[in-house]
Parts: sequence; C-alpha cells; structure tokens
Amino acid sequence: MMRRWLATAFGVTLALFGAIAAIAMAGDVFAIFGTRLVPHNLGPLELRLTTNGDRVLKGLEYFRRTKPLDVVFLGSSRAVFGFDPHTPTMSGLNAYNAGLNGSHSNEAATILTAIAAREPKVAHVIWAIDFEEFFREEAAPADLNESVFGGASPWRGRTMHTLSWEALRKTIGGVLGKQAFYIDTDGFYHYALQDKKNLIGGEDFWELPSMRAWFPSYMFLPRDSYADLLSTRLKRIVDALKAARAKGVAVDIVLPPVHVSRRAMFDLLGFQQRFRDWKKALAATVEDAAKGEGARVRAFDFSEVGPVALDVFQRGGPLDRSPYFFEVLHFRPSVGDMIVARLLDRPWPASIPPFGAPLSETTSDARLSADEAQVAIWEKRNPELIARIRAIIASFEKLKPK
Repeated sequence: MMRRWLATAFGVTLALFGAIAAIAMAGDVFAIFGTRLVPHNLGPLELRLTTNGDRVLKGLEYFRRTKPLDVVFLGSSRAVFGFDPHTPTMSGLNAYNAGLNGSHSNEAATILTAIAAREPKVAHVIWAIDFEEFFREEAAPADLNESVFGGASPWRGRTMHTLSWEALRKTIGGVLGKQAFYIDTDGFYHYALQDKKNLIGGEDFWELPSMRAWFPSYMFLPRDSYADLLSTRLKRIVDALKAARAKGVAVDIVLPPVHVSRRAMFDLLGFQQRFRDWKKALAATVEDAAKGEGARVRAFDFSEVGPVALDVFQRGGPLDRSPYFFEVLHFRPSVGDMIVARLLDRPWPASIPPFGAPLSETTSDARLSADEAQVAIWEKRNPELIARIRAIIASFEKLKPK
C-alpha cells in the first residue's frame, strides 16, 4: 500500500514538473531554448521578458553565442538603455549589451574577467562607470553568483527558468499578453516597448524629470564608506583590465553623461570636490592598468557639461522631453551612438558637436575648474530649479539614520 502511494505521489510530481517544463519551453518567454511557439519579434530581432536582476538570463544569452564579438557593453542601467547594438552607427558590428540594472563596477569587473576568459572571443569592451556607483553597497546582487558570469553552471540557470514558479508565472503572463516583450536577445532594453506603467514620467517637475524617483538615496548611508569603497573598487577595476588585456581584449572606460541638474545635485550635496578627486583617481587607475604588454586600454570622459548635458527638458512623456535623455540620469541611444562613434571612429552626425575627450585631458586642474564653472553658471541661471533640488535633498536627509 505504502509503495503504491509513494509511486503515485512520485508519478504525479513528475507529471507536474513535466507539465511545467512543457509550458515553459513552449512559451520560452526568456528566449533560452529556441522552442517558442508564438514569436515576439521587432523586425528581425527576437524579444524576451526579463526576470529578477536578469543576470542569469544574460549569462545564458551571452555564452551560447559562438561567433566572435566586436563590441560588448558593460555598466549599469545607463548602459542597458543607452547602447543599442542595432543602430546605423553599429552597422556591421557583432555587439552585445551586457549592462545590468543596479550594477556597479565590482560586478562589471567580474563579468569582464569572465567574458575575457571564455568563448566567444571579444575584440572590444566599452565599460561605462559612474561616480555614484562608488557609494553603493559592496555586495553584488545575489543572482550574479547564480549566473554563468558568476561561475555557475548554465544548466542551473536553465533549470531555474524552466521549473520555478517565477518561470511559470512569467510564461503564463507573457503568453496572455500581460507583460511586454521589450528586451532583445542582444541584451538591449527597448525603453519605449516597456509596459507604459513602468515608464517613469517624472511629473513632479517636468523641468527635472525623475529627479526624485532616481535620487541616489545610497549616498545617505549612516556611515560614509565612500573612501573604503573607492580603493577596493579601483583595485578591482585594475585587476579586471589586466585580465582582459592578457586575453587580447581592448577596453575603453567611459564616464557617461548626466544632465547638468544631476551635476548640480552633486554640488549641493557637497560632493563636487569628491567628484573631481574621483575622476583623477580613475584616470590614474586606467594609466596603471595600461602599463606593460597587452591589449589597449583607454579612458574617455563624456561627463563634462556641454551641449548634451545642458539640453533643456520639454513638457511631454518619457519619450518626448529630450533628444538626449529619458530623464536626468539615463541617456538615450542617440547619445550612446555618439559615444560609440567617438571611440570606434564610426560616422559622426554632421549636426552634432564634438563630444567626449580622453580622461587624461579632462582631469587637468584647469579643465576640471572650467567644468565646475559651467555647473555654477547653470545653477545661477536656474534658481527655481536649484530650490527644487534642495527640497528633494532635504526630504531624503530627513530619512537619513541618526
């Protein structure tokens, strides 16, 4: 009797897992099996859903490739939304966007080391590094260790996205059209294709879209750990760059642009000098990593205040208010194209002024002072916006642990 009950329970369990696996593979909403019955395409591009931090999926997506890659993009959500492998500027290049939401330089260093050590071969990596990353918590997101990037078996990720409740829920939701397919299998997030409810409108102040929503609350930690994080993260960057160079992977470190109002926020927080010192420290780090034999390593600065950063936001939705930014923090693919054109000597739009310079040039005292002066000029010309930024800062300061 007991044996029959156990056999029945085992059979029912096995059938249940088989049904879940069949549903997951038939839907294949994460595009990891190639078994999807109902395609979701944007022209020639296959689209998929995301789940958790997307690290497991992107690891599977990346390492199933067999052709050598010309360019891989690394960084946070700013890289994810800002570098589109399919624009005319990228024509003829085999590229992948390995950027991850909420990422920081330690995690990107792990990913760079992993992709340099394994197939497919990579010729060039463009790695966007933000000043704000150096204030964020040290621990990498948990799902990095579950991904191929973190050293886990790809079968772990495949099983997790076949038999889990999350996979079943996402599959059913995706098949029923309750979730938007907006990420392509080259790693790029098509911002405009997201569920409209996820597009942050920044309606509080249309002149400063999402300043409050994207405010870096991690700058208000009870203990100022920036100095400790600076040294450890710079060392990780050096180690990763040297590992990449040894494998013949050229790397360009990029300081991406933010809207000038974000730079004003740094100033009002009292971080202007720290931002200056950080740029100098990063320049010295890249110089150190570039010594000796190996592939080329460079650093370029696109964070100076110029025509892009000074763009004035207009009234309108998330896709209408600026040709350069979705909001004060995330730049659009139009800016990503300018960065790629500058780094890879691709065709440059005639209507766009020159943009970006080597970090070794922009970290001279004279250049840094001139850049800070541009921030001060904007602050003087926009007293009402400065008052609003101060108010936002004050609202977060109230939440700071005593």
